[in-house]
Amino acid sequence: MDKNLDRMLSLLVEEIERIESTRSRFGSVLREIKGEIELNRFPLLAKSTDEFDFIKSIQPTPLSGLRIAGVDGGLVRRRFRSMDLLLTRGVAVVFSFQSSEGPTVDFYPDAFPEPTVRPIMLTLSSTELDQLASLERIATELRVTLAVLEEFHTDLILIDGSLFYHPKDRPPSGSLVYEKYEQVLALYRQLYSTATKKKTTLVGIVKDSRSARIVNMLGDVLPHIIRKPSVFDKMHGIDYRWLLKISRDCDLLDTFLEEAERTFAFRYSVEFTQTPNSVPKDLTDWASSIWVTYLKTARDDLPLRVEILVKDNEVNVSSKIDKALAAILPLSWQHPEYGIPSPILEADARAKISLNETQLIIDRLMALSGLTYATLEKRRSRNPFGG
Repeated sequence: MDKNLDRMLSLLVEEIERIESTRSRFGSVLREIKGEIELNRFPLLAKSTDEFDFIKSIQPTPLSGLRIAGVDGGLVRRRFRSMDLLLTRGVAVVFSFQSSEGPTVDFYPDAFPEPTVRPIMLTLSSTELDQLASLERIATELRVTLAVLEEFHTDLILIDGSLFYHPKDRPPSGSLVYEKYEQVLALYRQLYSTATKKKTTLVGIVKDSRSARIVNMLGDVLPHIIRKPSVFDKMHGIDYRWLLKISRDCDLLDTFLEEAERTFAFRYSVEFTQTPNSVPKDLTDWASSIWVTYLKTARDDLPLRVEILVKDNEVNVSSKIDKALAAILPLSWQHPEYGIPSPILEADARAKISLNETQLIIDRLMALSGLTYATLEKRRSRNPFGG
């Protein structure tokens, strides 16, 4: 068995080395030619963006005078015999930069809020329970974000995650979860409208994006770009088509994006895989006002996917995006290997619901109800033989 395992691991190491070698060579070429890629040469691509440059450099801005909030939500789900428990918590951390000594910090609803506990006693499938849990967390985050918009005058609000729900969170119209889904849609509408009215820039920070939009775009344009003899010679021997098939945006961009560089911005609606009637038209319109770019915030970390709400009637989409990113950069320079903006880091730390905290809540439930673990826990959770 050891020999078989070693053989499998050796093959895996060879594949990893092939991937990393190809990525490195590909990145070297892209670093040389990225400034020459003009998006307006490709009509199909130009429909999804207002920008001509493939890559842009961002100049960090001083933070003095700015108020920037970070919002995150925590979720824990515990399954019992007769019910599920959802524990959620939303926290906003508001940084006010007034001097060089550092920001003053406010919290909403407070620095260490108690989790909200919701019992789920509906007969739901496993998929529906997953959707309900995700929608509960999203609703918690959106309510906190709306409260921050009302309580504080903020220039930027950074939300941990996307500015739009994921298609997997949409239940069928006949599902018992559909009512919660509609509540979340109403919160999104309210959030977009309120942020626009108050002239607060709404930003989604996606730390671990699995999108491949930029990869697909490169697959469309590279065959045309390498027709140029000088580029063809540089790309000779690099199986870039194979590399694109196995890559995600962040992994590939990391090979040639430099710190403080971003990609061109494209509309979120370009990534819509849903049918036109799957969401209300007004939300589809809002999705067209969300612009997506990738920003390299730290030297040794992957680029971040950044989503920014910019209405088309605003003066200049690119300038508003650049202005927001110029403030995000200095917030993300705490460590060269971890380029997450500090308001998001602080909100994440306070929103997270620990195992100890969860257990304290369960123990308190036992004490108040008089129930025992044998009554509540599923059989597999209380196996005395450790199975």
